[in-house]
Amino acid sequence: MQSNNGPRTVLLDVGGTGIKGCISREGSDVMEMYREFPAKSDGSPKVIFDHFSAIIKTLGGGRTISGIGFAFPGPFDYSRGISLMQGIGKYDSIFGMPFRDEMVKRDDRLKSTRMIFVHDTEAFALGCVCVRPAARHSKVMCLCIGTGAGSAFLRDGVVLKHEEYGAPPDGWIYSLPFRASIIDDYVSRRGLEMTAEEMLGESLSGKELSERSGRGEEGALAVYRRFGETVAEAIRPVLASFEPDLLILGGKIANGYPYFGDPLKELCAEQKISIEVEAETSVLTMRGLNSRFSRAKGGRPDGTLQRDRSETTVSAAGRDHPE
Repeated sequence: MQSNNGPRTVLLDVGGTGIKGCISREGSDVMEMYREFPAKSDGSPKVIFDHFSAIIKTLGGGRTISGIGFAFPGPFDYSRGISLMQGIGKYDSIFGMPFRDEMVKRDDRLKSTRMIFVHDTEAFALGCVCVRPAARHSKVMCLCIGTGAGSAFLRDGVVLKHEEYGAPPDGWIYSLPFRASIIDDYVSRRGLEMTAEEMLGESLSGKELSERSGRGEEGALAVYRRFGETVAEAIRPVLASFEPDLLILGGKIANGYPYFGDPLKELCAEQKISIEVEAETSVLTMRGLNSRFSRAKGGRPDGTLQRDRSETTVSAAGRDHPE
């Protein structure tokens, strides 16, 4: 039997306005103590790093922390744990500053703690593998539509990092040319808001459009139909090149799939691709992070999340994500 006071792994899904986190026992697949925190991403380096340190201590609960997994949107140097974000309204002040050094500076007990940094959509993709055994033996494209178009490509459960098997470089579609600019400008929250502005004369969020669509308002339904056509047009050549068996959608905008999904269903039917939507994007992102630790210890790449319902949650969102 494992002690409740044993070492813990802290798992963080980092967004621009919110940070979601949980813990797992060392070597375990079970995640617990799900919490949400504001990001404070527009603060000074001291404010940002102090905040991350406080979150880690809160989740650790005074126990030994054997590992910390960070899922970050790009641009980010994942091998060195350094944010390269600038000019996008989040984490600008910590550009080029090593995360590990700053965390150890605030808590020297973390000197021997293993820290890993993973692209958020890659972590989401690994989480999908955990809950979908079939994804371990097929080609899968994951697309998270939030404040950006996050993507990852899998072959036999392995994330493709290079331009291979028809996948784009790094597995990222956000910067691929599309219409007047790049995919990220259209397959994203701002792309949806731009479509609403063009068609209705007002910029509406996905939540507002879903509420109006749920009431049967034709204008909102038309916006979603147009957005679905845009998404299908944008990813058509990617699907044709990679030829996945399965397309998995995540991210906050994907919550509107019942209203914009028809063009995607038609495209996938045409190319004989299954399509599924994951509502718990952040949960799967943290599960994917956890699998990186459990695999390193020889554990199974799957797990479950137990939410601590006594914890207060704060609304969160982030770019290029799973959100």
